[in-house]
Amino acid sequence: MKIFYINIDILFMFLSGIAQMQYFQLEWSYVRVIEFLHTFGSLFLTLLFVLPFLYKHIRETRKISHSKSISGILFGLTFLILLVSGSYLFFIGNRGGDMFGTLSFYLHLYSSFFLIGLLLIHLRHFIFKKPILNIISIGLIFLPLSAYSSSDALQNIKLADGVKRYHVHDWTNSSTCKECHPKIFQEWANSNHRHLADSNPYYMVMENLAEMDRGVEFRQWCMGCHNPSAVTTKRSRTTHFMQGNIMPDPIFTQDSQTLIDEYKKHPKTIEQGVSCIACHRIMDTNARGNSSYSLNLTKRKRYLYEDAHSPLKQWIGNAMINANPSVHKKEYMKPIYKKSEYCASCHNEFLPHSKRVVVSTYDQWKHSPYNDPKNPAKHKECIDCHMSYLKDGKFIAKEGRSTVGGKMKKDIRTHYFSGGNYFLAGLKNKESGAQSVALLKTAATLDMALDQNGLIVGVTNSGAGHKLPTGAADFRELWLEITVRDRDNKIVFSSGKLDDKGDIEAGSTVFNKVFGDKDSNPVGLFFWRYEKLLKDTRIPAGKRVETLFDLPQNLKYPLNVTVKLNFRIYPQWVTDIVKIAYPTLPNPPVVTIQEMERTFD
Repeated sequence: MKIFYINIDILFMFLSGIAQMQYFQLEWSYVRVIEFLHTFGSLFLTLLFVLPFLYKHIRETRKISHSKSISGILFGLTFLILLVSGSYLFFIGNRGGDMFGTLSFYLHLYSSFFLIGLLLIHLRHFIFKKPILNIISIGLIFLPLSAYSSSDALQNIKLADGVKRYHVHDWTNSSTCKECHPKIFQEWANSNHRHLADSNPYYMVMENLAEMDRGVEFRQWCMGCHNPSAVTTKRSRTTHFMQGNIMPDPIFTQDSQTLIDEYKKHPKTIEQGVSCIACHRIMDTNARGNSSYSLNLTKRKRYLYEDAHSPLKQWIGNAMINANPSVHKKEYMKPIYKKSEYCASCHNEFLPHSKRVVVSTYDQWKHSPYNDPKNPAKHKECIDCHMSYLKDGKFIAKEGRSTVGGKMKKDIRTHYFSGGNYFLAGLKNKESGAQSVALLKTAATLDMALDQNGLIVGVTNSGAGHKLPTGAADFRELWLEITVRDRDNKIVFSSGKLDDKGDIEAGSTVFNKVFGDKDSNPVGLFFWRYEKLLKDTRIPAGKRVETLFDLPQNLKYPLNVTVKLNFRIYPQWVTDIVKIAYPTLPNPPVVTIQEMERTFD
């Protein structure tokens, strides 16, 4: 029975080692425990049981038979390699810059499989004597292990052209669109849609946290919308953009110059994020969300040299397109692009493991007064706000040409993708940030009144076709800032100020939602742990909410009251975490959406 127990010990080491492989897709919460058990369990079992047994077994075998077993010798040498390589990995590590670390990793990995094979050969007689016990122990290796079933798809992209995956050359680089569509390209190049992946500090931190908490495969849930080119080319993670051996700072780069330069040097490098073709080759969408759209990159009609890399061939390709652009337009423009359902595939979001909804921007619009197709004067699609130009607080038709040499259009759809995230776009281009701020200022109106109960402040969602705020509303800050002064100009009441750390002071009126875990603790950055909704004070489209503020007694009138409705894209504590990885990141400024001042006698 001693041999059987040693077999179990070695099998434990083997199984706990291979269970850490990405092939099995175990959740990170499990892998962390398995890694610990593998390391210290293997050390404990080796020192206390395996090594003493092997020493005694070798001595006894040599005394009895005076012969040498080839499989036994190989087994001992392989076990020694595992012991040395495992010790190196544990005490020194495999951090990428050490040849011995890499060598130890692969020796440790492949020697474990070789060891199991040698063990079976060396114990073949014992196996036949004790078939049931050993078949059970060996059979454990082949138990199926998986963290997600097919019904828990992390991303839902369908390849409508029937292929199993795309390759880098299938993804036409967006910089090639710049030649004929320079203005559209510039707007997109500084937009939040462009900077959804490797050039977005907040996203990169969140995707890394997702892996730390739930395993590397969980990144796919984020990448389905944020990085479709990486998902469809079977990449496991979003990678930092590199220039040689240097990782440039992506925060202030304007007009996607790094993308343009990289394409000139390395045209076969994958473009990460939401590219031109990522949107303009979507064939169909599903309002369910979580990247529920279909792509078709390979079965498109391409002109001669349309995707060529050399300047001469590119010139010929553009000439062919310009000579007869109707096919090109048909291939990259679909009627669905003007519908809100097109946006729903990513602007609805649910947790793949629990189906709990975390983002429902499309559903909010669907049930809003703006979804009224029978009343064209009132009906608004997503692009009517988020792809329209604002001037002096009003939407205006922007005349121009979307294509060099193209016909003059009365109303070109802008590609700023204006919205709540004014911050990152504004760091790259002032106009991009200004368009988002202008849109925010159209979202709400304020009113106030004073009675015997106190100050009443009303906020009406008068301009947004969804709740205020929407999107990842657990990270958005929309709040009231109140200042009341008496006749001596003394502040007698205040609420909604920022403290010394940049956080909104406690007790303020904040319109947001807060996710909680099963124990009703706020989940913070780990929003995928959401099980209970702790708070939801967002304002639905077209609705008004009011807040009563208790004022002190015996005030000296007249009172001057200033009310601000403020917005900040990320709380200060979130930015502080991101700044650990991106120290040059500035703090997002507070945007005052509306301000109202009134004197009460």
